[in-house]
Amino acid sequence: MKSKKIIGGMVTLSFVLIVAGGVSSFISGLAQDKEEIHKRINYVNDEFEVFSTNTSVFEKFRDDLYTIVLSNVYYDTMYDDDKAVKNKLSNYENLVDELTKNTKKLDELCTDVYYPDSKVNTKCSNYKLIYEQVVNYFVSDINVYNENVKKYNEYQQNNNSDLRVDKYKTSKVYIDYNNDKEYDGKE
Repeated sequence: MKSKKIIGGMVTLSFVLIVAGGVSSFISGLAQDKEEIHKRINYVNDEFEVFSTNTSVFEKFRDDLYTIVLSNVYYDTMYDDDKAVKNKLSNYENLVDELTKNTKKLDELCTDVYYPDSKVNTKCSNYKLIYEQVVNYFVSDINVYNENVKKYNEYQQNNNSDLRVDKYKTSKVYIDYNNDKEYDGKE
């Protein structure tokens, strides 16, 4: 009888220790999960900050490009200015490429993830719209420039001139990044 009490006590103690270990492991796991979520939230915030800065740089560059270059396209200087304009357009495309890199990082952090922070969720949903606009603005701007080049070359040909300017070549096309069946930024 005494050995049954000892065995019963041992079984009860073992059960209590197993339950305590399980609860402790569960609480520890929750703490680790919470820490990982906060790290990801910080990564999203940091990456979105870089994305926002690069978007601002893109917008300023685009404004300057229109003010200095694209609004001053004249047939009498187009040939002479061609190299400098192409260089600016290349720099413009490089800014889009930087935003593409940022977008890929945000995709990794935001796709199919819901965070307990509403500000982070807003950032995760907004970057796609912003990126779509940036790419589509770029493509529209290049199309406008290339249309000017086409008209310039036609003008030169009609005047029996040998002067020609090449269109700016890019592989970028209009995108619907957020798959809403609309092309934001395509003007």
